[in-house]
Amino acid sequence: IFHQYDKIIFVGDYVDSFDIPSADILENLKEIVLFAKTYPDLVVLLLGNHDIQYIVPNEICSGYRGEMYHDLHQIFTENEDLFRIAFLDEFEHEYKGQPITNRTLWTHAGVTHGWFTEFIRDIANPRYRHREFFEGSENWKIDEILNTAWKLRVDNLYNVDSASGGFYVWAGPLCVRPHILNDFYLEGYDQVVGHTPQSAVYQFCPLLGVESNPEKLNTLTYVDALMHKDVYKLTRLKDEDEN
Repeated sequence: IFHQYDKIIFVGDYVDSFDIPSADILENLKEIVLFAKTYPDLVVLLLGNHDIQYIVPNEICSGYRGEMYHDLHQIFTENEDLFRIAFLDEFEHEYKGQPITNRTLWTHAGVTHGWFTEFIRDIANPRYRHREFFEGSENWKIDEILNTAWKLRVDNLYNVDSASGGFYVWAGPLCVRPHILNDFYLEGYDQVVGHTPQSAVYQFCPLLGVESNPEKLNTLTYVDALMHKDVYKLTRLKDEDEN
């Protein structure tokens, strides 16, 4: 049934709905985990900031359900090998006879140029406590770098900026807001993110229509629209019109 898909990628925040009962959230997470186990080569599970708070101590955000900590922590930690922070999709093609590599980076909220620059500077510091784990990382792909940082629980990943009530200059890939990502995107990558609910899936291209960017490079796609109330409203009105 899923043969027509190359990958099915979840962008995180499986828990902490403000209006769905805890029992339903728990069952939904179990079903998502089972789905990933059933189709391990097809399904990619990314982590969101609302998931992280049930894995990493003292990383609490809105919607936290203390009464569900034990159950959710157990599911996330027992299935930690299924979850990651980033997924990179690359493919080669030609444009006007020239070879081009398209890179699409999937994370929960996005990677800004500012945050990534600071992060790379930190892990390259000889005094950095995890420096040995990142030896040779200048030759790694970006998802390998970010997923290694998650395995090591690198603090930078959890940064929250002023746009979300934090005090860091740059938010990490779990907490970036669209208006920040639009202005300070990471060049060389298309990105697909969730995190901030949208009324519909939409794309933003910094250089759209500019001759120097004929293939819409650095396109940002925001996909957190499936549970938005406006989507349900529009669907209901469409069904009423058809009936």
